[in-house]
Amino acid sequence: MSELYILDRWEGDTAVIEVTDEMDCTHWQQANRSELPTDAREGDVLLLSGQIWQVDREATASRREKLARRLARLKNRGNP
Repeated sequence: MSELYILDRWEGDTAVIEVTDEMDCTHWQQANRSELPTDAREGDVLLLSGQIWQVDREATASRREKLARRLARLKNRGNP
């Protein structure tokens, strides 16, 4: 089963991670800050291999670009 992990937010020393499965069902899980890479930021796409978390830099960049384009379209909506 393939799941998409996105670092949603930090709550103190706890990472709140959004998990979306193949059926597009979303749930949340938590991880201790010490379990994630020190450079992990909110919005990063994460990979979980066994017990090791990594930031997927390529997927994160792609996701950020997609969201930026969507936001730009929304800002220009209704403008001639």
